[in-house]
Amino acid sequence: MEPTIWIGLFFITICIFAVSLLAFLIPKKFRRIVWVILGIVLISTYIFQGAIRPMIINQQTEKAMEVLEGHLEEKYPTDSWKAYDTDDSKIESIIYLHVIFNSEPKMVYEYTVEDTVIKQVG
Repeated sequence: MEPTIWIGLFFITICIFAVSLLAFLIPKKFRRIVWVILGIVLISTYIFQGAIRPMIINQQTEKAMEVLEGHLEEKYPTDSWKAYDTDDSKIESIIYLHVIFNSEPKMVYEYTVEDTVIKQVG
């Protein structure tokens, strides 16, 4: 897992632990309900961060790679290239991709893909 996922899980765990300590201030009857809700939130967060989020990132990246490949084939039909994804830390509609053309092996071009809008940013 990426460091950002570990950091997010750490903060969520700390927040849930703090709220569970505050649960001692409420009546016993409601304390169990609060602990059950916090347990469910903690387990669902770990499931989301560990299983669902990486699938979402992979789907977004694959879609962006397809859009970028089509754009590059249209714009540079005689050149060849390799494209690399770098969107490992965020779930966003903006995906950053690095492209290295075989004609310029020492240059790395960075593209952003938002839906079907492609911009060269670096």
